[in-house]
Order: sequence, then C-alpha cells, then structure tokens
Amino acid sequence: MPDPKSNLSIFNFKETQLRFLLRAGLFFLPVVLLFIIIELLVLNIPASYINRSAYFETEKDSIEIAVFGSSQVDTGLNPVYFDQPSISFASKSQHHDLDNAIFTQTLHKMPKLKTVVFELSYAHLEIPHNGADFWKNNVYLKYFEVNAFNRATYFKDKLIYISSPRLFSKQLTDYYIKKKDFSGFNKYGYDSLNYGFIFKNLNYNQDAIDQLPIELSGMENLRVFDYNVPYFLSMIENVLNENLQVVICTMPLEKNYLKTREPSVLIRRDSILDLIGKRYAGVKIFRKEEDTLNYNPTDFRNHNHLNPQGAEKFTKELNEFLKASF
Repeated sequence: MPDPKSNLSIFNFKETQLRFLLRAGLFFLPVVLLFIIIELLVLNIPASYINRSAYFETEKDSIEIAVFGSSQVDTGLNPVYFDQPSISFASKSQHHDLDNAIFTQTLHKMPKLKTVVFELSYAHLEIPHNGADFWKNNVYLKYFEVNAFNRATYFKDKLIYISSPRLFSKQLTDYYIKKKDFSGFNKYGYDSLNYGFIFKNLNYNQDAIDQLPIELSGMENLRVFDYNVPYFLSMIENVLNENLQVVICTMPLEKNYLKTREPSVLIRRDSILDLIGKRYAGVKIFRKEEDTLNYNPTDFRNHNHLNPQGAEKFTKELNEFLKASF
C-alpha cells in the first residue's frame, strides 16, 4: 500500500519546483520584454541594409551588376548612376570572406546578373578576414538570408542589437535621445547626405587638409597576405566559372593618403593586380586609386572615402568603363 507521506513529499517537491519556475519567469520576463523593445527600436533606425534589402527583394530578378567591397566602396559608389539595374553589397569593414558568402548565397536569386565588381584596396590583402564572429553576419542573415557563420544558425543569429550592443546603444542614443539623423538613404541603400565632417568642416581647403593627421590602415602582415591572396583568386575563378564578367576596382584616395602608404604593402598588392591581369584574360581592372587629376578635396569626406559628389563622379566613370569593356 503506497505511503501517504511519500505522496505528500512528492507533491510538496513539485509545488516547490513550480513556484521556483514561476518566480524565475516573473524575474526574467521584464528583461525579455526590455530586449524585445530595444530590438524593435533598433530595427526602426534608418540604415542602409533596410533599404538595400527591400530593393533587392523587389528588383533581384532584373539586377545585372553586383558590387562588393568595404566602406570605401560603400561611400564611393551610388548605383543610381549605373545604366543597368545594379546593387551594391558593400559596407563598412567588410572583407572578401563576407563578400564571397554574399555572392555565393545570392547568386541564384539574380538570374540576369552579368557583372561582378570586387574591390582590392591598398591594404585589403594584409588585413584579416571578418570571420564567423563578425557582427554584420547577423545583419546579412536577417535581411538577405546569407549565412556567414560557417555553422548552423539559431534564432539569436538574426537579432541585430545583440550583434553589437555598444554600436547599437550609441545609435539608439543618437537617434532617439539626441535626435541625430543626418542620413539620406536612397532605395539602393546609398546615403546621399553622407558628406562627413572632416573635410567639410575645413571647407575643403587644401592647405588645412594638408595639416591633418592621417590614420593609415595598411600594416605589413605577410602571414595574412599568404592566406588572402589564394582566397581572393579563388573568388575570381568562382565568378568566372559562372560565366560572369569580373571587374576589380581600386577607389580614389586623397593625395596626402597616397604619400603615406607603406611601400612594401603597396608593391605586393600591385603585384597581385598585375598577376590577375595576366592570368585571367576576361577580368578587367579599374584603377582609380591614384587619380588626383579628376578627384579633388571637394569629392572626399576624409582622406580615403569619397562623399556623394565624389561617388557620382566615380560611379559614372565606372559605368562608362563597363560599357566600353564588355
């Protein structure tokens, strides 16, 4: 015959567990609600990837040009000036490994794609790749269904705020509290108001610009170079194997920045550009890095990023280059 006291003990134990879970739930519920509110607020802040994603979803069947690159391309290329339907996937701090993930996982969605443009900046080959922990992996997963994590993804991988709390906390403060919103994103996700402050505050005066310190990003790293070169060449070959046209571009730089480049880094990068030109007959190289005749201080937001005026000039030149090359 069952012991009534034993049954009572089991009941009390289960009741204790239930109370504990209830209290824990009540404790964490406000935290969960707070994170949901923060996430929704972040998603409401104007951002390039929001407009770009919407454009991609509606126009992907007609896109003929896809551009990839870092912030230099992001600020320096405005697809509105292309003759053919185009999209720029470039963004700040983006490297070739993320470029490659975006290309390979969106290619099948762009049936009319003809041309792929990759950036090879002065320092590209000696800067480590973004890697599986890069915060923008969350952005590309959420908005473009691109998995750059190199693993199976989970629900949290689509959450934007937790991908970079420091960055988005600042954006929340700037947008909702300080009411700072100077963005002017067009349908392509290009910020047409992004003239920056450094050169603009100096009224684009060359003498004043000559006195500015330069933050140079190119540091010698042969180990990274030896890894990045074959990776980049394999990217080019993958695109060519899809019977697509390939263009490698270098972005315009302000003349003071050009003078401070590390010679050994520059020589190695240029040697790879020469190698690409010789090895792949179908690849075109659009070199604008040292074009100081067509680009002046009013075209730049700082030493190595074009502003919307410079982006109009560069995109129109690239557009003409594409028409003449293919």
